[in-house]
Amino acid sequence: MKKEIYLSVLGIIIGELLMFMGHVYTGLAVHIINIQAISLAIILGKFSDDVKKILQSMLLLILLRIINLSMPQFFTVTLLWYPLVYGIMFIPIYYVIKNQNITLAEIGIDFKRWYIYFPAALLIGTAMAMLEFRILHPTPLIMNLKLQNLLLISMVMFVFVAAVEELIFRSILITRLERVSGSIISLLLSSLLFGIMHAGYGLMNEILFATFFGIILGVIFQVTRSFPFIVVIHGTANVLLFGVLPIIS
Repeated sequence: MKKEIYLSVLGIIIGELLMFMGHVYTGLAVHIINIQAISLAIILGKFSDDVKKILQSMLLLILLRIINLSMPQFFTVTLLWYPLVYGIMFIPIYYVIKNQNITLAEIGIDFKRWYIYFPAALLIGTAMAMLEFRILHPTPLIMNLKLQNLLLISMVMFVFVAAVEELIFRSILITRLERVSGSIISLLLSSLLFGIMHAGYGLMNEILFATFFGIILGVIFQVTRSFPFIVVIHGTANVLLFGVLPIIS
């Protein structure tokens, strides 16, 4: 695989590790350099279209981090901050999908076997949430388990967080990498990036778990090619992790 792809991955890892070590502004500066370098490589580099598509896909990861750090705090309720950050990401995701002519089949818009995938997704998401809760022990993003609060956190975690992250890491990044590097390398690289993007929690165990979770989601996506399946897994895990489990524990 082209060294430019590995250099881009390395640049993202360096930026995230700097933030992990508490050097947030230095890490942000590295990401700004990354986004400029990758953009110039796409414009000026003499690479194949497949390599350029991978580099363009990686820009989404960096953009997500920069928006995450720079978004003004309009709400005092943390949960309401997520739709702002992740909602904006639908715009560049749309343009990447349009520019690269990514089909609905590649994204994974397929509801076949939903009667099997849906209960399986709930079980897998629950198991992942229980494992991750032992690592993070997060404070709840909702005050109680009233229906309106559960509906709110479910909408945020499924429609915004899970949908955006799965579009970037699985529907776009894995499918682009597969054309150049094959199934195994694409799975490992996308999962590594998914894990390192959780460095903001400041816990190495969380990075390792997120990488493992990324592998689980990646394998399921490669086998089923079902975007709804992995979104339900991811969304269920987040709702339980940041909503239900901190309250009932």
